[in-house]
Amino acid sequence: MKKSLLALAVLGAFAGAASAQSSVTLYGKLDLGFAKTAGSADKQVRDGSGSRVGFRGVEDLGGGLKAMFQFEHRFNPDTGDQAATLFWQGVSTVGLGGSFGTVNLGRQYTAAFSLATNVIDPFGGDTVAGLRGESLTKSVGRLRTENSVRYDGAFGGLKVAADIAETPAGGVDRPYSVAAQYAAGPFMVAASYDNPTGANDNLATLGGSYAFGPAKVSLGIGRGDNNSNVRVKQALAGVTVNVGAAGQVLAGYAQQEVGTADATKKVSLGYRHNLSKRTQLYTDVTRVNDLLSKTEKTGYDFGVIHTF
Repeated sequence: MKKSLLALAVLGAFAGAASAQSSVTLYGKLDLGFAKTAGSADKQVRDGSGSRVGFRGVEDLGGGLKAMFQFEHRFNPDTGDQAATLFWQGVSTVGLGGSFGTVNLGRQYTAAFSLATNVIDPFGGDTVAGLRGESLTKSVGRLRTENSVRYDGAFGGLKVAADIAETPAGGVDRPYSVAAQYAAGPFMVAASYDNPTGANDNLATLGGSYAFGPAKVSLGIGRGDNNSNVRVKQALAGVTVNVGAAGQVLAGYAQQEVGTADATKKVSLGYRHNLSKRTQLYTDVTRVNDLLSKTEKTGYDFGVIHTF
């Protein structure tokens, strides 16, 4: 009995030492609802915000230095299938961090996406109502890059990031992006520049948000060229209003012009209701006006998200 207690005490000491030096977190999201996407007549059970399961970890190396990793799998919970051809479609990175910031290598979000183009959309690009996909990340702006190295630094309210990757097969340029975000109280401003793999494509984005009372408004613009060397102009405006203790109303407008023609315009309205810190109900309606094909399309959804 005494030997068993001693063994348990020794194991507990080792476990305590290990947990003090490193940690691994399992996290994820499950999202399913009933939806009709804009431009489709089908009513379907659909994942509105990218269901996922992932692992992230940190190891304390001493002297203020730490090692980090993260990998994330995306899947369709209604069928169990992969959401993309890549198994670790979300991210797959390993890196080092310290007082200098962090440096990560692998498949990861671009600096422009995570600090600028994604944070301006009140819907975060999710559900049928997501706006950035019809504006700030359409045509030119990228979400992720492979075979890349990325630096992130934080200096008070200022965040900066930059990434660069290998030139992919068939590409011309080595893709890179740079971004900065500054936040002070209710105010946030962000700017980025994204240069994808083509010979001519590039995109500069400027945006920000301001919170007052229960509301937050956001605005962003993008200017650049597509790979056909045609000018691209983008704009996004949104508002989020907290309703009561658990509700939130979201609304926004996005558009993109290619050359001298209005390519797309999108208006979205949504509501979020938190049943708990981890479970949320959502519903949205959206209208997309494609002036190139001269069509107008309506979409809607109603679903539930659980995070862990």
